[in-house]
Amino acid sequence: MAAALRRALAAALGPARPIAAPARRYRAPPLPLRPRPAPADPARRFGRLGEAAGVPAGSLWPGPERLREAEAEEREWDPPLRDRQAALERREREEAREREERAQRVAAAVAAMPSRVRAWREERAAARERARAEAERRRRLLEGAGLALAPPRPGAPPRGPAQALLAELERRERREQKRRRRRERDEAARSALAAAEAAAAERPPPGPPPGGS
Repeated sequence: MAAALRRALAAALGPARPIAAPARRYRAPPLPLRPRPAPADPARRFGRLGEAAGVPAGSLWPGPERLREAEAEEREWDPPLRDRQAALERREREEAREREERAQRVAAAVAAMPSRVRAWREERAAARERARAEAERRRRLLEGAGLALAPPRPGAPPRGPAQALLAELERRERREQKRRRRRERDEAARSALAAAEAAAAERPPPGPPPGGS
């Protein structure tokens, strides 16, 4: 019975397949070691060869000068927390002082604004008054020359015969004013000289006082 059952199963499953052997792992041969020269740096030579390098381990440590340089570099690029906090506090105090000064300047400017506006308005009114006085002076010069034309605007170049005549009249007036001021200075100087001579004549001549021995 068992043999008949095995034959029936074999006929249903087909012929048996041979079991494949497991694949063999590839293992590459090691590379040949090439001798390399020892590095010139004693620290690297000691790190590669150890005591066989013949380098004393104590000589690899930095000396006092190199330690001071390393400490200074560390303080510059990585200062301690206390120094950083002190620098931050100084910066905050400086910024607070600058804000306070700026606020004071703004307050002073705001307080002085009314007086500045008043001075600007007064200066503007004075400039307008000077312009009106100049226009009136030119009008009188034209009327004195027998012309009824309107004078040019202040600062405008002269145009036409009337304006050329006005420019000539203004030059004459300036020359007359200079001569008048010169005469006044000469008269003042002569008056001062005459007063000094009169005062000198009234003073008694130097000498012993009357009645003296």
